[in-house]
Amino acid sequence: MRSSDGTRALGGLASGIALAMTMFVEAVGYGMVAPTLPFMARRVGASERGIGLLVGLYAAVGLVAVVPLSALANRYGRRFLILLGLVCLTVASLGFVVAPTFGWLVAARLVQGLAASAIWVGALTIAADLSPSDSMGQSLSWITGAWSLGFVVGPALGGLGDVSTPFVIYAALSTGALASALMGLKEAPRPRPRTTLRGILDILRMPAVLVSAAATFTLSFYYGLVEAFLPLLISQAGAERLAIGFLFAIAGLPSIVLPRAVGRAADRIGDVRLIVSGLLFAAALMAGFLPLFHAAPTWLVFLLVGMVEVFVYVPAVALLNRGVDSDGRIFATASHNYAFSAGFFLGPVVGGLAIPVGGFGLLFAVVTVVLLAGASLVVLAGRRLSAQKPRGSGQA
Repeated sequence: MRSSDGTRALGGLASGIALAMTMFVEAVGYGMVAPTLPFMARRVGASERGIGLLVGLYAAVGLVAVVPLSALANRYGRRFLILLGLVCLTVASLGFVVAPTFGWLVAARLVQGLAASAIWVGALTIAADLSPSDSMGQSLSWITGAWSLGFVVGPALGGLGDVSTPFVIYAALSTGALASALMGLKEAPRPRPRTTLRGILDILRMPAVLVSAAATFTLSFYYGLVEAFLPLLISQAGAERLAIGFLFAIAGLPSIVLPRAVGRAADRIGDVRLIVSGLLFAAALMAGFLPLFHAAPTWLVFLLVGMVEVFVYVPAVALLNRGVDSDGRIFATASHNYAFSAGFFLGPVVGGLAIPVGGFGLLFAVVTVVLLAGASLVVLAGRRLSAQKPRGSGQA
C-alpha cells in the first residue's frame, strides 16, 4: 500500500485492513436486511406500511445526522467517528435479536442508520486524509471494493437460520471490526475546526464537490430503480427468487474485481472523463435494455449492469477527496451521502410512477434520460473544475 512517491497509503497495512473491514461489515449489514427485516416486522405484527417505514429509516437517519456527525468528526477526529459507528452497529444488531415489539425494531434500525452514516463519513474521509493525492483513486478503491464484497455477502448471510441468527453473527463481525479499528486504525491529522454555515456552503459550491454529487445522485438513481424493478422483469420471464439473487450477485462482481484497475485509470486519465464514460455507457445500456435482455444471456446482461457502478463510483469518490483539502473533506463527504440517499430514494419512486403509465419501456426511457442529464451536468461542472486546475494536472 504505497504511492508512487513511497508514501504508505491508508496509513499502512494495519490501518488499511481496519478500514476495509469496517466498510465490509457495514455493507454486510446493509445487504442482509432484505431477507431478514421484513420478516422480523411481520413477527411483531407490523403492516406493509410499517415495514416500509422500518426499511426507509436507514436512509432517513443519514439525511438528518450527516452534518452533525461531520462537525463531531472535526472536533474529535475521524477515527472517533468510525469507532462510534462500529459500536452502534453492534448495539443495533443485538437490538434486532432481542426486539420484542415493533418499537424496538424501529429503535434498532435508527441506531443502525446512525452507525452507517458515521462509518461512511468517517471512513471515506480518513482514507483520503491518509492517502497521497497522486494515488487517491487506487487507495479509495480498496475501500469501495471492500464495501462491494460485503454487499454480495450480506444477502447470503441474511438467509441463514431463523431471522435472528444473521444478526447474532453480524454482532460478532462488527465486534471484530471494532477490535481491528481499535488496534490498527491510524488517526488522520486533526483539521482546523470549520463548522460554520458559511464554511459548509463554500465547500458545497466547490466544482469537485458538485461533479461528485451529480455523478453520485445519477448513479444511485440508476441503481435504486434497477434494484427495485429488474426483479419484476426477470420474474415475468419465469425466473425463481434463487436465480434472481444469483443474478444480482453477478452484478456485484465487477465492483469486487475492478476497483483497483479503475482507480489506476482515474489517476491516469482523469476522474471526470471516466465518470462521463461510465454514465454514457449506462445510458446506452438502458436505452437498449429490452432488446438486449431478450437476445443475450441474462448473466451477461447483469454483468454489464454491475459494471456501471465501478466506472462511476470509484472516480466520483476519488475526485471528491482530491478536490477538497483536509479541513473541508468531512463536509464534502457529507454532501456525497446526501446525493446518494436522494438518488436511491427517487429512483424507485419515479420508476413506480412510470411503469403503470408506459410499462418497462417507459421505465428504461426515463432512466436513460436521467443518465444523459447526469452526464451533461458532470461535463458542465467539470469545465469549471478544469478552469481552476493548472494545465497538465490530468484530473479534469
